[in-house]
Amino acid sequence: DSKKDEEILSLHRIDPDLPDLNKVMLLTSAHFFQKKKFLWVLYATLLAMEYTITNGFSSWGANTLCYYGVCETIVMRNPQRGYRLGRLALQLNVDIPFQDAGVVNNVTLMLMSWHKERIYPKDLCFNPEHLNEGLENGNFPMAVILGCFSFYTRFWTGEHLLSLELSIRDIYERLSELGQKGLLKRPQPLFQLILNLRKDTEDNWEELLILTGEAMDEEEYRNELSDSSPPAFHTHFWFCKTVLAYNLGFYSMAEALSLKIPHKSGLFMYKSLLLFPYTLYKSLIYCARYRETGSRTYLHKARKCRKLLEKYHSSGNPNATPHLHFAEAEELSSKSNNPAEVQSAFDNVIEIQAEHGLTHLEALANERASDANFHFGNQKAAKRYLDAAIHAYEEKRGETMKREWLLAKYDDSETE
Repeated sequence: DSKKDEEILSLHRIDPDLPDLNKVMLLTSAHFFQKKKFLWVLYATLLAMEYTITNGFSSWGANTLCYYGVCETIVMRNPQRGYRLGRLALQLNVDIPFQDAGVVNNVTLMLMSWHKERIYPKDLCFNPEHLNEGLENGNFPMAVILGCFSFYTRFWTGEHLLSLELSIRDIYERLSELGQKGLLKRPQPLFQLILNLRKDTEDNWEELLILTGEAMDEEEYRNELSDSSPPAFHTHFWFCKTVLAYNLGFYSMAEALSLKIPHKSGLFMYKSLLLFPYTLYKSLIYCARYRETGSRTYLHKARKCRKLLEKYHSSGNPNATPHLHFAEAEELSSKSNNPAEVQSAFDNVIEIQAEHGLTHLEALANERASDANFHFGNQKAAKRYLDAAIHAYEEKRGETMKREWLLAKYDDSETE
């Protein structure tokens, strides 16, 4: 195996004047990354950098800088250096019109900038022109993969679901026209999740837990998943189901589903902005399970999630802040008997989510504040937060299903 790796690396000696040799070495680096041979990854990327610096920036020059930044961030665990290299790559995209500018822009923002700068939804919206550019140039897999990065990040950073639904439909149509519909497997769970969250229904909440509908068939999708499938496929599928279960109040099921998410399942979850919603949802699930069971084991698990968010917050990552404050307020509400203290904590969380543009967390924070006040017997405050949650879910987020679920839940609680 090592001999084969050395043969692959020797490609760079074949013709030092080969056009876009840095592209060849980056593809080689990606080969090693897939095999988790990270020192080979770094070596191949350094060769690509050497060629880039020696021979000037070809059409993949900025991509080389960006990929090297990713290596610094992930392989060498130096996000600050990765961030600087990524920003330089972005600047080159502004100065020199590269064919794959969208690739660099998206990867850089999602894997590096989140360490040092506050990321707003509008900053992470993958420019459709970049995706169209990739499709028109025949770079289908890369275009779709990066498009999926964008869709998931836009979902978790609070974009209106109708806008996301229309964007994904447009990509489906484009790929269908190009005969590449098979590439759409990656965004299917998210697409179906969005469709489920936008449904109007009456009490049949269990049906919405199943990711079957216009975008996919859950049973068929699960049958096609195997141990050899990329971890991202498993991650996206099980996380989408976890989110549905939590939002519909099936907390035990949400816990069980979250355990199916592959441990440290790659860039999509553990090395990007998606780490924060993933960690926060785990914290919310554990707190909900503590309230259901009284087992302090769940409080301990929630505390571990909060400490992970604290770690990123203390390192200066501003994107951890809204998720950390939410986790703190949720933990407080699970063990405090002081209504004023809990309400103040949630008021702070709601303000922070609105400031960051995280409309789904703003809605969820209002929902949790309503539940907490209802628990303390403060019906007037509970109703006020409930109205704010419904408004945020429906008007700011487009989650009509949550509106119906909250109204049904509140009516049932009043009846009891």
